[in-house]
Amino acid sequence: MLFERSPVWTLFSDKLRVRDYVASRVGNQFLVPLLWVGENPAEIPFDQLPDKFVIKANHGCDYNIFVKDKSQLDQVKTRLLLMKWLAQNYCQDLFLGAPWGYKNIQPAIMVESFLGDNGRVPPDYKFFCYSGRMELLKVDFNRFEDHSEAFFDRDMNRLTLLGRGIRPHRGKISFPDNYQEMVQVAESLANGIDFIRVDLYSVSGRVYFGELTCYHGGGLIRLYPRKYDFLLGKNWDYNHTRPSQGNRVPISQRHSHYE
Repeated sequence: MLFERSPVWTLFSDKLRVRDYVASRVGNQFLVPLLWVGENPAEIPFDQLPDKFVIKANHGCDYNIFVKDKSQLDQVKTRLLLMKWLAQNYCQDLFLGAPWGYKNIQPAIMVESFLGDNGRVPPDYKFFCYSGRMELLKVDFNRFEDHSEAFFDRDMNRLTLLGRGIRPHRGKISFPDNYQEMVQVAESLANGIDFIRVDLYSVSGRVYFGELTCYHGGGLIRLYPRKYDFLLGKNWDYNHTRPSQGNRVPISQRHSHYE
């Protein structure tokens, strides 16, 4: 986060333009259908949109509006909120410049199809990939209602790992039939990168791309027990593959590394 300054981190962090990267690596079939894109909230064609959809801003995290019933949506408040988001630089205004990948993204609004049944978002499968190999899986359940999580190793063995104080999932967990396809997609997207988190969904037997995350938890999440910090770090071969060769801040300039 502090010293990598490759344009590839900007590409990966841009939720709109990363779609081209995904399409080039694994194909368009893994992209969530895009209903509208623009930079002016006043131009969103609400009358032409389906009853359910998701509105996002592409240049940060937690810029999401899940519309489960369009008839209940306050369009005026929605447009005002989007204008507020678009005016923010997620890197500089909210996190003091640390997540540099977000700094130079051109803000835009995206409207995507709603994935899930009965108005509930599907489980979010987060694949932690090191040098193109998935080593850890985090599954988030009901992220925007009754959020819980579970961690697994590569062989689908559940771990005692906990992070960020989110409630551990207590229910029975069944992996989707296309889980191995999800692993293949994640590793294809992560190939050639020393570390990246690949977020995917499985809906009605299909794999969908969620996002690429360069900075898991903004680099601030504590892991419990602490042994997992070392186990995960052991997988990180920082000198093996790095798309930012030649784009790291030199030691002599690191006093101004937020520039």
